Amino acid sequence: MSPISLTTQGDLLYVLNAGSGGSAGNISGFRVGSDGSLGAIAGSTRSLSAASVGPAQIQFDPTGGTLVVTEKATSLIDTYVVGSNGIASGPNVEASSGRTPFGFAFDKRGHLIVSEAFGGTASALSSYGLGDGGGLDVISPSVFAASERAACWVVTTGNGKFAYTTNTGSGSISGYAIGHDGSLSLLDSDGLTAVTGGAPIDAALSRNDRFLFVLNAATRRIDVFRVAADGSLIALPGAGIGDLPAGVNGLVAT
Repeated sequence: MSPISLTTQGDLLYVLNAGSGGSAGNISGFRVGSDGSLGAIAGSTRSLSAASVGPAQIQFDPTGGTLVVTEKATSLIDTYVVGSNGIASGPNVEASSGRTPFGFAFDKRGHLIVSEAFGGTASALSSYGLGDGGGLDVISPSVFAASERAACWVVTTGNGKFAYTTNTGSGSISGYAIGHDGSLSLLDSDGLTAVTGGAPIDAALSRNDRFLFVLNAATRRIDVFRVAADGSLIALPGAGIGDLPAGVNGLVAT
């Protein structure tokens, strides 16, 4: 098994493992001790929908009661209900609104917002309501950023107004407005909110949502954008970090 994503809620940690050699991937739970040690939770391991599903991300919903996993190869979204003992049950398997669901994030009201890469040929976001039993109800199906490709990771602002996705295939960022009901609309008619160049593979917002940090794999840089009140992005060329190690991957901001 190859761990590829993890998520925490309090002292509970779940890992998403990609399968290998034809074996199905899974999720598995741990308790985090006060000293940072990890203890496996017996009976917490649950399979994904099948073997060779291309899992991308795992994350708790804001309540901590549900885990979500995206499967790129099957265009499915798995949900698992987490009990008070920390053990997940499931999966409940739902079809994604669009092909190749990849990264996702929750808005402040608990709506699930998922990027869709369409095998690298397009970029879109979709949004869902999440039920108590892990069921998904589509709110906005596949809102396409017309000129962009390979939507990757998603971040949402703390005020619940905006979502951004990195478009790895077209070296750009697409911004979306989030309605109170979780509906999505493009900030820019063509889907091009900012240009990064290269291959942006991850993004993170500062704690106060004033700045968006974008990790660019091709240029090995972290680029910085100021987030305006209307959600538009203003590049800050002198604020980034360059000369990152080859193969650098994830990004987090505190």
